[in-house]
Amino acid sequence: MSTGAVDSPPKNEKTKASLSSPDLKDSWLLRQLLSSYRSCPSFIKIGGLDFSFTIASFLFISAFRVLFLQLLIYLGWPLRTKMTTDAASSLASIIHAALLCSWLSIFFAKLGWQNYIPSCKLSTHKDKDFQDVSTACLQVCTGYMMFDSFWLVKDTYDLGLQPLTEFDCMVIAHHFMTSFYMTSCRVIQAGHISAMILMLTGELSNPLMNAMFTTRFAIQLECCNSDNMMLLHSLLEHIFAIVYFVLRISIGPACAIHLSYDLLFTKQGRSNVPLHLSMIWVALVAGVLLGSGPFVMDAVDMLKDGWDLKYPPTFDFGERFEIQGEEL
Repeated sequence: MSTGAVDSPPKNEKTKASLSSPDLKDSWLLRQLLSSYRSCPSFIKIGGLDFSFTIASFLFISAFRVLFLQLLIYLGWPLRTKMTTDAASSLASIIHAALLCSWLSIFFAKLGWQNYIPSCKLSTHKDKDFQDVSTACLQVCTGYMMFDSFWLVKDTYDLGLQPLTEFDCMVIAHHFMTSFYMTSCRVIQAGHISAMILMLTGELSNPLMNAMFTTRFAIQLECCNSDNMMLLHSLLEHIFAIVYFVLRISIGPACAIHLSYDLLFTKQGRSNVPLHLSMIWVALVAGVLLGSGPFVMDAVDMLKDGWDLKYPPTFDFGERFEIQGEEL
């Protein structure tokens, strides 16, 4: 994929790129990502942009979701209820987040602070491994957004729960906005670092959140409710609350403020990313952070309640989560 040339970048940016490009070859996890990305056949392009690895990622995580659904049913979870379908999606999401956060963490550790420029062009680093890992991560995350939106809608209609709720629509809107951000980075071949740091800070709490989303249903089911499951759920609630609060109140906003400054107020940012697109990106980032407010308040409530569970076995999730019958 052609990345083009840097349009007269500031001298200091060029110097940084020439002094130290990250060496990604010594990471087994990144080698596996590169191997998968480069061996993926090109079978779908839209406007000249290849989305093959995006679709492959969507199918990969969907396969895990199908397997987890069958596993939950085998373990005694009810067949026809949103509790089971949501839990299957949550377990698949844990796989996605664990892989993506591992790749991104290694990537940023090797990139180093001196090369951390949110608005930099992809071609700033001449290393093809760097460019391919960046593109692969953007496509993997876009594939996950497709996955979550697709199964949310499909489960809603399969279970006869249409229309979508306001919360469902907000989730899909979030996924559309983040997909737009990541895809526009690929179109202009710049800003990928800003998208990737948002992906990392946004997904780090994902495994804990989705594990907690699964156990909060499990403790209500006869097949799974046990002292060990109650202990696990209690630990997950409190650990998730701490991690989510720290990420959304401090680390996430700090990264957002820094990348906003780089995009809007530095010469290299205004040169590498069109101003109108930077303004859209900053607005999207602000919207996502503000939209996480209710979840932050949930985390605060979990911490304030001490060891009292926010989602105890008696918690009422509403009629949309009722068991509908024995046949799918």
